[in-house]
Amino acid sequence: MTFVVAIGCLHVSVAEARRWGSDYLPNVPVVTQDGKTLQFYDDVIKGRIVVINFLYTTCRDVCPLTSARLAQVQERLGDKLGRDVFFISVSIDPETDTPALLKAQADALRARPGWLFLTGKREHIDQIRYKLGERSRSLTEHRNEVLFGNDRTGEWARESVFGDLDRFEQSLRQMDPSLRDDSALKSSSEGAALTAALSSIPGQALYNKACAPCHTVGRGDRVGPDLHGITERRDADWLKRFIIDPERMRVQRDPLALTLAAERPGIRMPNLGLSRVDAEDLLVYLAKATEVVPKSRPAAPLEGPAPLAPGDAPLASLVGLTTHRGGKLTQADLDGGAVGVVFGFTHCPDVCPTTLLDWSNLLESLGADAGKLRLFFVSVDSERDTPEALSAYMQSFDARITALTGSAAEIARVAHAFDAHYEKVENGTDVVFDHTIKTFLFDKAGRRAGGVDLNTASIDRRQLLSKLLD
Repeated sequence: MTFVVAIGCLHVSVAEARRWGSDYLPNVPVVTQDGKTLQFYDDVIKGRIVVINFLYTTCRDVCPLTSARLAQVQERLGDKLGRDVFFISVSIDPETDTPALLKAQADALRARPGWLFLTGKREHIDQIRYKLGERSRSLTEHRNEVLFGNDRTGEWARESVFGDLDRFEQSLRQMDPSLRDDSALKSSSEGAALTAALSSIPGQALYNKACAPCHTVGRGDRVGPDLHGITERRDADWLKRFIIDPERMRVQRDPLALTLAAERPGIRMPNLGLSRVDAEDLLVYLAKATEVVPKSRPAAPLEGPAPLAPGDAPLASLVGLTTHRGGKLTQADLDGGAVGVVFGFTHCPDVCPTTLLDWSNLLESLGADAGKLRLFFVSVDSERDTPEALSAYMQSFDARITALTGSAAEIARVAHAFDAHYEKVENGTDVVFDHTIKTFLFDKAGRRAGGVDLNTASIDRRQLLSKLLD
């Protein structure tokens, strides 16, 4: 990847700015991440303050970082995004980047209304790129500056998103007088909040620049998972190897690396070119930050949750699905104990068999208490996962786990009830599914009691189950 980073805010000349309007910018059709067709100038740019970047979804280094930094700016903007300022991410690989792939990336970034991801026909995308100064000859050479524009005033500027976000924010404010003194644009930088307490800790500056765009420490998931307590939950050597070269670990089919990739298919941890010393400094910082910062998201309460309305009860949606033993699941099969439900498919190469094997081992370790927990594996591949196929597959796992299948419509209904995601992905002759990897847990009254996955620390899962089965 060739880095082309703008230093400072490079303003377009007044004469050039005046022609960056309806007579200059292409009014060609583009397609959003939601599949909606818009006219680029009339519907996307006209009369707006915009922040534009170029990306492609198969990029594994600069693009994810740029997008993650914009996600941080999105937090600072609050409700001004989609009202006063609009983000526009334009794919430079429209043959690959379908609306569905862009939607996955938008979801991974938790993009709010006001942030459009655009694709379209090659000739139309090329017109947009050329007019906006992105004229690279290959994907890996594309410019990574962010372009600011105010169509109402004709002001345009370029800015690097890899520098200080306060400066980036100030540059954005210059696009419109109403933003220049707006106290609503407040810094939410986690690094700033920790500076006083952790100023002498190695790795802080590196964390703020390389990690903070995607992660927090104690403030919940962002693009990537919350890193609070990560040095206690994960082996230090594994963490160092993953920080240094996550793509290599995915290629080597490391189970946890594959799980993380499956959990967040829109954006994967990029290779940041860090050394072993860098990785060690980051772990020192994360360990100290965990001590200093309280975790702001308490675990979901196990006692006294509000009962689900009948129409919203996820477990009720399972009734009538076909089991791998050939019968129909009844309400009686769900009554009398806690319930765990995981979604997957039998052709899954890694996450699903690992998850089921993990649960098989846990059931074995529970002894007599295993009878208090009913586990269900819901296939999202209704075409291939017949009862016969599921029956053969489940022979590798604990006999107390029941696999379920049904028609495509039935599975879609069940996934909707659980708020679970799955999407068919065709890669040549291979067909796989991106899907939620969490096991949904319910108490014996059918109320949600939280969820676990392969990333959940063993002690956390045992504590959850202990309360659930008591």
